[in-house]
Amino acid sequence: MKWTYGIKQKATAAGILAAIMGLIVINNISERKRFRQLEESISSIYQDRLLVESYIFKLYNNLQKQNDCLLAEQPQLSEELTELKQEREQLMLLYAQTYLTEEEELHFNALKETLNDFDQGTAFENKTATNMEAIEHLNALSNIQTDEGASLWDKSERIISGSQISSQFEMAIVICLAVIIQALILSSKSLKPKTQIQKHNLN
Repeated sequence: MKWTYGIKQKATAAGILAAIMGLIVINNISERKRFRQLEESISSIYQDRLLVESYIFKLYNNLQKQNDCLLAEQPQLSEELTELKQEREQLMLLYAQTYLTEEEELHFNALKETLNDFDQGTAFENKTATNMEAIEHLNALSNIQTDEGASLWDKSERIISGSQISSQFEMAIVICLAVIIQALILSSKSLKPKTQIQKHNLN
């Protein structure tokens, strides 16, 4: 019976359509998740790497000026050393508010301890050596920013690549949906009863 066959065919098509719509919804949810991850990755590149690198650069200049003051050994430079210390403390506070990796946190804490040793020290030779040790920690921190920035960039590229694949997948789903709709239209036409034209005998 054609009508029972038509009902089964439409029920199957409806199930396929529901499955396709479900896939589209899941794909959209996944796409939103990727977008949030990309947003977080880009934000981290700026806030936790680029800004931190600027803090490190300023700290490096600060310590270089401090080292020049130590080598000059002029009493009137004590005021300048105080100003450099205040600037350094502000930069360290800003740095501490950013996200730190495990390795970065180790070097950051070591840098803080080294700077505390410098502030508490009195001997000229000890201060000079401590200042150079702090600069070495800054160099290590700067290298970490480069490595972490490259890692975040690779992560962003993977997210973008996944998003492109997801878009192609969704396009394929839409094409399948169009094909199924077309098949339903054709099948509904084939199930319509054909009207027979009766020929009248003129005799």
